[in-house]
Amino acid sequence: MSLYTDFSLRLLLYLGAVRADGWATTPDVARTFGISVHHLHKAVQGLARAGFVEAKQGRAGGVRLARDPAAIRLGAVVAELEGTGCLIDCGRGPCPLARDCLIKHALDAAERGFIRELDRFTLADILAHRTGATLSGLIAAGRAGREASSA
Repeated sequence: MSLYTDFSLRLLLYLGAVRADGWATTPDVARTFGISVHHLHKAVQGLARAGFVEAKQGRAGGVRLARDPAAIRLGAVVAELEGTGCLIDCGRGPCPLARDCLIKHALDAAERGFIRELDRFTLADILAHRTGATLSGLIAAGRAGREASSA
């Protein structure tokens, strides 16, 4: 799985945790996870294109979930962002085994199993787990730190 998808999943978790607050800013999300704002902007764009988040630009801009966390399946997110058949790229050049290759078949089956397993979980499931409580603590600590530094 790419860093892009990793950051996208983290963004979705953050947005699910602060859902009642409305719009979140990418700098706040980036600070919480210690990741690049630039990479996070790319994640926002991809998730918005796929309909998982809404984004608005400008001074009062931000990002928020476009769907209920219970309606966001992790497998659907990963499949949308990574595409399918990404474990091996047989179209990159001539391969003398292409006609009779069992490796591609095995990797495609493994990928389908991976997505199927991820689809057992929704964003709401992850947030209801102690992962959600840990994330809420990180968000609260970040807010307290920002308030203390602006006082």
